[in-house]
Amino acid sequence: MHPDQTPVIVAIGQCVARLPAHAATLPSPTDLLAQAARRALADSGAANALAAAIDTVAVIRYFEHSTRGEAMVAHPFGCADNVPGALARRLGLAPQRLVYADVGGQTPQRLLNRYCAEIAAGTTRGALIAGAEAIASIKHALRSGLTPDWREAVGGDYTDEWTSDKLANAYERAHGLYLPLRVYPLFENAARVQAGRTLAAHRNYMGQVLAPLSEVAAANPFAQFPVARSAADMAGVSAENFLISEPYTKWMVAQDAVNQGAAVVVTSLGLARELGIPPSRYAYLRSSADLDDLNVTARPDLARSEAQVGALRHALAAAGVDIQAIAHLDLYSCFPIAVTTACAALGLAPIGGPALTLTGGLPFFGGPGNNYSLHAIAEAVARVRGGRHSLALVAANGGYLSKHSVGIYAGEQLAPWQPVDNHALARDFAALPTVGLAAPSTSAAVVESYVLTLRKGAPELGYVAARAAGQRLLARPEDGDTATLAALGTHEPIGRPIQVRHDGAVHRFRFTA
Repeated sequence: MHPDQTPVIVAIGQCVARLPAHAATLPSPTDLLAQAARRALADSGAANALAAAIDTVAVIRYFEHSTRGEAMVAHPFGCADNVPGALARRLGLAPQRLVYADVGGQTPQRLLNRYCAEIAAGTTRGALIAGAEAIASIKHALRSGLTPDWREAVGGDYTDEWTSDKLANAYERAHGLYLPLRVYPLFENAARVQAGRTLAAHRNYMGQVLAPLSEVAAANPFAQFPVARSAADMAGVSAENFLISEPYTKWMVAQDAVNQGAAVVVTSLGLARELGIPPSRYAYLRSSADLDDLNVTARPDLARSEAQVGALRHALAAAGVDIQAIAHLDLYSCFPIAVTTACAALGLAPIGGPALTLTGGLPFFGGPGNNYSLHAIAEAVARVRGGRHSLALVAANGGYLSKHSVGIYAGEQLAPWQPVDNHALARDFAALPTVGLAAPSTSAAVVESYVLTLRKGAPELGYVAARAAGQRLLARPEDGDTATLAALGTHEPIGRPIQVRHDGAVHRFRFTA
């Protein structure tokens, strides 16, 4: 590869819109997309020249388009019929390729990894990656009786990268294993018991992990919720900080009621020079990794993601550094377990160690759907621009600790750029052991972990993961068995024996001791 084909990030932009209590004018997602992208173009120092060189516009998938058949966010106000085309039109761009990206929090980092490889190969000149959410606008409008019209007739073709890959199979979904709040507690409770903690002790532990993140958010001008919260505030259950899913309170999980946008532009070093972009704007993707995990029921240990471990360690190895060389970290923080498992993979202390976020994290900076990590990338670029000899690591996560993408960023390019071989990484991962499903006729098992979601303080949905002769099964209480459902929250379920019966597509259970 000629040195001029080295991919270089030349522009970043972010925006936030915190609504006043009686807002009458509400920004749409496309408004925020355009604002962030305009800021990025201006950040390059050569906005017009860079705009003319962009041949790819990719937009991170809106939250409301992230599921089919089950809306994650009510959205009655419409949107553009061609989301990347709407952004290109607002910016006056004429790209050859429009992309509406796949679902998942890994998507921003995964797109940047891909487009850097394409630029190095000479198949892409300049890529604008942008994303935004206006869920705060949506919720405010619904509460206030406002009816904005966000429809845009753009027309034209674009590539929709929605995949048919499912994060959960039919068996898992039938038991309740879908949507993050109904899955991450499986991981968190398994890790909690492995560490020997009660629910109360683990809530205190999670509060200690997260409190420093909130302090970063409090100082971030782009944070949606810039308030420093103490560990005790987060661990304490109250009317404002209610339990949503054991062991999580409201302020321990990603907050989606945000109006935020971010954008990044990457091109080649030769083109950046030709366009007159000053070197002070340059940052480099030194290495990367992309790896997807197994479906949840097949994972050997519910308290960790082997794919997360593999992606993090592979990115460091590809960069030729260890974690001590990384000055700036942003670990995906949709739930505390995503942070603590990443720390374990990296050999970091989750409490009392280095800062684990550049933005403030998804509970405090804000959780803009699939787009959070584009904000993290923007912050990483800003850090290495300010310290040319420093490195930054962004760890992005999608699904249920399912899809992992990592980027290591540098302020200077010390060696020729090379793409990372994710195929070799995937082959190594495929050789790891898996867990099979127990037979439908299984009659007895031992609880391995569990999920209990709550609504207004009362148990709403619950299920367990259990082991029988080394195999795994999921099981729900019998319909109407409120005592078993309540017992998930009042008596430690993990390690208890259960009686199991097969009922069509699902297993049912009751405790036997």
